[in-house]
Amino acid sequence: MRVTPFHALDELRRFAGRSFDAAGYAPQQCASEVLLQEPGLRLRRYRSDEQATRSGAPALLIVPAPIKRHYIWDLAPHCSVVRHALGRGFDVWLAEWSEAQDDDGLERYVERIALCADTVAQAAGGPPHLTGHSLGGTLAALHALRHPDQLASLALIEAPLHFGRDSGAFAPWLERTPNAADIGAAFGSVPGSLLNLAAVLASPREFVWDRRAAGVAAMAQGGETLRALLLATRWSLDELALPARLFGEVVDGLYREDQLMRGELELLGRRVVPADLKAPLAMVVDPRGEAIPAASMLPFHAAAGSADKLLLEYRGDAGVLLQHIGALVGANAHRELWPRLLDWMQARSGG
Repeated sequence: MRVTPFHALDELRRFAGRSFDAAGYAPQQCASEVLLQEPGLRLRRYRSDEQATRSGAPALLIVPAPIKRHYIWDLAPHCSVVRHALGRGFDVWLAEWSEAQDDDGLERYVERIALCADTVAQAAGGPPHLTGHSLGGTLAALHALRHPDQLASLALIEAPLHFGRDSGAFAPWLERTPNAADIGAAFGSVPGSLLNLAAVLASPREFVWDRRAAGVAAMAQGGETLRALLLATRWSLDELALPARLFGEVVDGLYREDQLMRGELELLGRRVVPADLKAPLAMVVDPRGEAIPAASMLPFHAAAGSADKLLLEYRGDAGVLLQHIGALVGANAHRELWPRLLDWMQARSGG
């Protein structure tokens, strides 16, 4: 891996994040065990004491985005999808991405998700429900298209799948920048700080002004809202570089060329299209989103081969660091969105 000023900035940001730990704002994650580990991947299992003594719990496999760290799904007891799902009786698993090889691309990530899904299915006695957020949801969807028998349902949270002119705030940025493959070749692995800069330039409203407004709202509310914002700020500094090949295939193949929705994406020797999806599908969109607009998701929802579909809107929370992660950590999300999603999954569990 080449070391550039952006890579050094990543390390400085991680150092700043660790200072939050010393101030009492380290993530309060559930106890878990790593049941599978290989380069670039750890498969974690979270189970409550009650679930450890009972069998037949529906399995939920979480696919985080491979940008920053996995614990945005489990920041603290009051803002944790992991704990919420455990409380609803799920056997919760998570694919934790770690530093990967620069030549790891979409196919390698889909293979890793397939390995996780197979491991969960063997332990649970049946395929898991699969959920992912942002780019993690994109990867989960690609896995579901390539391995349609490996899941009980698919829930995508603000996960872009249709691109080109519907890439939202990133569309003008894509027109002005060189091919992502060339950027990846220059950096080796693409630093998180560079990705942050791209997000800020693409959507200053979401990544600058809304963030400042969130800080004001969180300070006014105090309590759990302020704590959640500080924990999310600590997470936002925990950079994880993106493999050069994955960056190139996502930006050039998906975003620029819209290969999935155009029927031109090939994974592991087979072309995949939305009609390949047969499992029940739930999608959550933010109608106000600029970085991940509803237009980047709705065409996939319409074209998916699933006979059982659910479409939900998430309209945000006051005081969350970024509205894009509000669906994972916001009070409204845990009061309204996740109960409905988890009930929907349970209704589609075998037995």
